[in-house]
Amino acid sequence: MKRLLTVALSVVLFATIFSWVSYVPSSQRESNAYYFGFLETFILVIIYAGPVYFLVGLPLSIFIDKLIEKSNRKSKWAKYFFGLGLYSLIGTLIGVIFPIIFGQNIFQQEVISLSIYGIAASNFYFHLSLLIPKIIKK
Repeated sequence: MKRLLTVALSVVLFATIFSWVSYVPSSQRESNAYYFGFLETFILVIIYAGPVYFLVGLPLSIFIDKLIEKSNRKSKWAKYFFGLGLYSLIGTLIGVIFPIIFGQNIFQQEVISLSIYGIAASNFYFHLSLLIPKIIKK
């Protein structure tokens, strides 16, 4: 149940931040060009990122968490940084692999931006997965 809550909150957080970053204020828009509004971008990100989080991210997070537990790291900080590295690596791979799977031609600049989005999405989940159990206990 905690994982499902974490995934749902991660999708909303990712969609909110992505929509905020990609929003173009009215004063900076070019004439005769359409720009997505904040809400439109938010809904599109939920539609596309939600299934990725639930269908790919959730099983991978279970796998990563088992790897973290099996590691011989005693310190909480060592486990944290090990987990952060694993989640970042998986986020990068997912951000790059998904467009390739769906047959899109991607260029070097797009690989970098998709990697950054993947890292951000996986790290939102990782940090919320650490935070939510502490909030629930209280």
